[in-house]
Amino acid sequence: MHSLRTICAALLLTSAFFTSHAAETPLVKPQRFFNDYTRAVRPAEADQLNEKLAQFERDSSNQLLVAIYSRMLTDSSIEDYCTRAFESWGVGQKDKDNGAVLFVFTQDRKMRIQTGYGLEASLTDAECHRIIEAMKPFFRSGNYTGGASLAVDAMITATKGEYKGTGRTVAEQKAGKDYTAIYLILGIMGLYVFAVWLNKRRQQSLGGVLYGPDGRRILHPSWSNNNDWSIGNTSWNSSGTSWDTSASSSWSDGGGSTGGGGASGDW
Repeated sequence: MHSLRTICAALLLTSAFFTSHAAETPLVKPQRFFNDYTRAVRPAEADQLNEKLAQFERDSSNQLLVAIYSRMLTDSSIEDYCTRAFESWGVGQKDKDNGAVLFVFTQDRKMRIQTGYGLEASLTDAECHRIIEAMKPFFRSGNYTGGASLAVDAMITATKGEYKGTGRTVAEQKAGKDYTAIYLILGIMGLYVFAVWLNKRRQQSLGGVLYGPDGRRILHPSWSNNNDWSIGNTSWNSSGTSWDTSASSSWSDGGGSTGGGGASGDW
């Protein structure tokens, strides 16, 4: 009889677990360091905060994120919800667990700072609580930009000096590997352009005579004296290349974990 009761209790607990999680929608995994899915923070300031956090990862290897949502889509507590989100995202470096996330749910008027194992000594539970208390007056007045800016600066200050960065974010390191094939293609194209240029110089030195594959002399198309070359359907300009650097820095997980440290609050 005792074993039967034990089995029934275990089945009820298992059923309750799956029922509570079945009604849950996992939080969207961030693509940036500063993520505002409600547009509560002014876009210009959101981009500035995103770049500040990206630069901090380059300098320290610490991954600090901000994720602002409308509400929690779960029946579980904010602590459990955010802990599981942190783990599934893999915030922080795998060998350091030096990540932290500020979660904000505007409609629920709740927030939480979740810390990784490696930052619990600097971004302590008490420090997280202090930051949250300092944010409350901003959020109560609807100033999400001011509250988020305060939190970002405070989290950076608390964790500065704990680790040393590589000068690149995880996302940039991954992108660098992807660019290897692109560099190879560009190198081949560069060699092709050089060969065409060399052939041009050669035909000019021969008085405009160019020899085809069969060895016969052919007329060469006219070459302009400017810096624009037309090769087939592709145009080249030797005056320089313009690169677009306006795109915001993206975030990519490093495989970090959390021990459940941090603090929660409402306003």
